[in-house]
Amino acid sequence: MSRNLPIMISVSLGFFFVTATTFTSLGYVLYTMVADLGWSQAAAGMSFSLLGLACGLASPLPPLLMKMIGTRLTMFFGGMVLAAGFLLAALAHGIGTFFAATTLMGAGFSLIAPSPAVFLIATWFPERSARLIGYYFMAGSFGGVAGPLIVGTIVGLSGSWRLHWTIMAIAAFALGIMFLFTIRDAVRVESTNQVKHAGSALPAAPAASPWTVRQAMMSRSFLLLAIALTVVQTVVTTMHSVLVSHVAGLGGGIAPGALAMSVLALTGTVAKGISGAMAERISPKPLLLLGLVLQCAAVMLLCLTATPGWAIVFAVIFGAGYGLSWLSGHILLLRYFGSAIAGDLTAMVTMATTFAVLGPLSAGWAADRLGSFVPVFFVFAAMLAAATLLTALFLRAPAERQAETRPTLGAGEITLAAAE
Repeated sequence: MSRNLPIMISVSLGFFFVTATTFTSLGYVLYTMVADLGWSQAAAGMSFSLLGLACGLASPLPPLLMKMIGTRLTMFFGGMVLAAGFLLAALAHGIGTFFAATTLMGAGFSLIAPSPAVFLIATWFPERSARLIGYYFMAGSFGGVAGPLIVGTIVGLSGSWRLHWTIMAIAAFALGIMFLFTIRDAVRVESTNQVKHAGSALPAAPAASPWTVRQAMMSRSFLLLAIALTVVQTVVTTMHSVLVSHVAGLGGGIAPGALAMSVLALTGTVAKGISGAMAERISPKPLLLLGLVLQCAAVMLLCLTATPGWAIVFAVIFGAGYGLSWLSGHILLLRYFGSAIAGDLTAMVTMATTFAVLGPLSAGWAADRLGSFVPVFFVFAAMLAAATLLTALFLRAPAERQAETRPTLGAGEITLAAAE
């Protein structure tokens, strides 16, 4: 393994970097940019939405490029696209330029993580792939913890958001160069499916599911899980966008908001690990319900408090709820429909959660007109409460196939669910 260790280190560092510099820290930089350039909150929300949309729409590109030019050049190209986005952000004066910058950031994210890295880990370390993929996603999660603190340090010491973006551009360029020297394919990419299914195979071939993908998607169980996970992702995406601005508006500056973002990411990471272990012993449904309830309670707390310090309490409760609900929801897909089609169903759920990009835009629009994010937070709390009620009352394993579709969840499946 030591001969190939640079590959594992390189791809893990890449995931750490893209997570730290985009979704989890953009809300911090946006607060300073909005104040400096006089942008509206709706415009700021739109830039965050474009980041998520570009990331989702660019996700089919890595397998295609890996087939054409190989994984090494694909990830190098991702580093260059990311660097271009950061440099454009550093030079931005108008919101249109920043829209282009965040779009490049989203595309660069997808070219670096996670599919190219998962393919590399699965082909270079086939016997340890499940464990190492888990470590890889853990590295990405800790990028979410470090990102707001890194931004806070740079902006706090220099007072310049432009310097922050410039430093990130230089770092992204260096990351791309590192990929050139460390990345190489163990197996030539012959088809896009080869990349899409890398790391998804269990040690034993998954049992055939009595469901087709179409049948599963039309079932009440799938629709309820898709609704719950879409609500969860919408609220999480919006919090990444507006939490720093909301907490700063309570007084005390932006430091409490940045700390809250890091605490949220850390708590969510720990909760995913705990819920994965618990799901081997108890039904994941109570974990999903608990996660939804915790998120609803946390958002209500954010609506009612006027003290910045309570943002940390919010982050702990909300992060725990997010980790529990996100992982347990994906495990339920495996339990209800079997591992043979779980990858396709997860992709369909991921497509549905693309609607989450509307959250930051809606929150910004409301803040411009009402002077506060709180009304949107109340709407989110109501959405989470409704998702909790629907899940508690109506979510069941599909009755006609319940006995056939409840395989024991293996460690590899938990690792893949945690990757979402």
